[in-house]
Amino acid sequence: MIRASVTGGGWHFCAMRLCLTRRITLFSFLFILLTVFNTGGGIGPAKAADSRGQLVMITSSHCPWCEAFEDDVGKGYDRTEEALIYPLRRHDFYQEMPNDLVHLTPATMTPTFIVMRDGMEVGRIVGYPGAELFWWRISEFTAQ
Repeated sequence: MIRASVTGGGWHFCAMRLCLTRRITLFSFLFILLTVFNTGGGIGPAKAADSRGQLVMITSSHCPWCEAFEDDVGKGYDRTEEALIYPLRRHDFYQEMPNDLVHLTPATMTPTFIVMRDGMEVGRIVGYPGAELFWWRISEFTAQ
């Protein structure tokens, strides 16, 4: 609380310096807390080394929706925060699955995006509904 009184021809503010100091300290403390804990519990952005997930895209060279994905999202995906959590790995629909992916249920259409964490499938996005819906769907997995 700040009190003002007239003394000797001027205003004298009691406890103003104390209140201002407390406010600066409080705001500094809150800023530091928000900075540290706003990144999901760590300091700084997530790093690829922390990632145990991947986004496997089952694609085909004959697929117009795969081309649309590449034009809308694929070109810049590697520069996104989502790519730090789920790096994009492309696999051709007509090729044999690599050894680390043979346990997955085969895709029935392209594109199919398989979200994997710790080597296990945690979800799928079948088809490409457009950039806005793709980012919305992928955010369901990155929020976990």
